[in-house]
Amino acid sequence: MASLGVRHTLPGTDYWAPEVFELDRERIFFRHWFYVGRVDGLVDAGDFLVADVAGESIIVIRGKDGELRGFYNVCRHRGSRLCDDEATGRMRGAIKCPYHAWSYSFDGRLVGTPMVGIDEVDRDSLGLWPVAVDTWAGFVFVNLADEPTPLLEALADQDDEPLSFERFGLDDLRVAHRTATDVEANWKIHVENYNECLHCPAVHPELVALVPTYRKGLVIEDGRSDGGVSIANGGTSFTRSGHSSLPAMAGLDDQQANSIYAALVFPNLFIDISATSTVATRLEPLTPTCTRVVTEYLFPPESIADPSFDPTEIIEFNELVAHQDYVVCERAQKGVRSRAFTHGVYPEKDALPYAFDRRYLAARDGN
Repeated sequence: MASLGVRHTLPGTDYWAPEVFELDRERIFFRHWFYVGRVDGLVDAGDFLVADVAGESIIVIRGKDGELRGFYNVCRHRGSRLCDDEATGRMRGAIKCPYHAWSYSFDGRLVGTPMVGIDEVDRDSLGLWPVAVDTWAGFVFVNLADEPTPLLEALADQDDEPLSFERFGLDDLRVAHRTATDVEANWKIHVENYNECLHCPAVHPELVALVPTYRKGLVIEDGRSDGGVSIANGGTSFTRSGHSSLPAMAGLDDQQANSIYAALVFPNLFIDISATSTVATRLEPLTPTCTRVVTEYLFPPESIADPSFDPTEIIEFNELVAHQDYVVCERAQKGVRSRAFTHGVYPEKDALPYAFDRRYLAARDGN
């Protein structure tokens, strides 16, 4: 019998059962703001990206009026996909279906139906199905709900208070590098792993050498109220040595420059900030037991424009830590599939994963 006060993890089936994943799709990913990419790739009219939102393909495109809009990636004629998965770029003139060449304006109106007379179909009623789009700090979110909560209101309700990160000027940053890895683990395993550091001493020897707080199994530094954790030896960068040739962001005080800040934006965005870079990690749930992890490395435009710009040390160190996480997440995925694993337990230092589980269950169960 469990003692009083023991906090249980989610049941094992919540990490692999198809019926639970369907609930996650409908009640988590289709009803909450889902991060799909940075706005710096969507500057001019016709600039677009195609995002996978837990199996729903969504087009986000910049209109001729300067507005960002989102649409289901589905032609209204016979249901063909309009754009290839994960496509990005710039469309010329219209969104054109490759099947029968029906075309749509960047605001979603049906404007062309070759060999189908204008009196044969009601073009006004056959525009692309819309999806809500909004941006914050240069991050682009979509929401598939019929009446979504305003994005800023949803961000203000986040446990990790990402709105406080506006002080770092994230909207000015640009993507310099991007990686994508398919990891055989449920999306919730990734989030729970991100939210704790009990695993850090065993799994991340290089990381705990960089951030002493993590060596203690903590993600919050004693005596600090700003959410930051200090880099060892006065370091300012997320590299193996803690140092980089790249300049620190303008406007930071000494403590901020010597710190790393992190936040989960429920349900699928991790933000990790150091003085020289920001790493945005996007979870794209593919199946109940597989998640694509897309990592974007963000830097000030003046850093990228410098002929000597070289983010290699930052990228290599972050990818090292990330792949160490992928290994243990895949081990956890295999373990929770056991018939013996009805649930696990959360000790005191697992407060953040436990809080995530409570938030997840409330959203999934409609509370």
